[in-house]
Amino acid sequence: MIIGVISAKGGVGKTTLVSNLGVALVKNFGKKVLVIDGNITTPTLGIHLGMLSQERTLHDVLIGNLKLNQAVYIHPSGLHIIPSSLSPTTEYPDPQILKEKLEEVKGNYDFILIDGAAGIGREVISVIKSSDFVLIVTNPEMTSVLSAIKAIKISKYLGVPILGIVVNKAIKEKHELKPSDIEELCEAKVIGIIPYDKKILESLRKMTPVVIYDTKSPSSIAFNKLAAYIVGEEIEEESFIQKLKRIFRLS
Repeated sequence: MIIGVISAKGGVGKTTLVSNLGVALVKNFGKKVLVIDGNITTPTLGIHLGMLSQERTLHDVLIGNLKLNQAVYIHPSGLHIIPSSLSPTTEYPDPQILKEKLEEVKGNYDFILIDGAAGIGREVISVIKSSDFVLIVTNPEMTSVLSAIKAIKISKYLGVPILGIVVNKAIKEKHELKPSDIEELCEAKVIGIIPYDKKILESLRKMTPVVIYDTKSPSSIAFNKLAAYIVGEEIEEESFIQKLKRIFRLS
């Protein structure tokens, strides 16, 4: 399954979601996962995963210098990554051929996650067209949700179904839109809610996904639940009694 992760608004947390969801699918469910930085203009996915040296990138694939599988790096978690180039270039690759290139490796993975650029430009259109499903990322405030609506409408126009909406940076304050409000406005299901979590900021500084950096943090638990939803499984939450038993076993 190829999932394009998009939003018409920048700063909502698409790249954080892609890196953490990818690792969660690998570590918790044993899936073979490839993540691709589809943000050719301003890529950051590699940085989120600790990749400062990127000699082989999606740029090289799209201009025909490499096959897609030759641009794959393997993260210590087992996640496969294709970064985009951080170097300035005068040769802008055609993102429209991404779908064709993905056919080379589609059968090798359980999931391919593509981190789309902000907005609805040609790079994002390429990501949507290359995907089997689109995952929309938004924040629980009106301007972000209105941008999500735009992304949903374009995806539907292009004939790509919506896998669901992930509400990121939720802090449960009165000014926030409720999940039910977001579903009504967007006409799509909210399948994940990621709380605002300072551990994410710490993990970004360490260039390590929070699901590895702090497995017990609220955001890690939420990312793991989202991964479980996508693979069609459930994660049972530990009850208070179970927590007590675990604590006493460890003591």
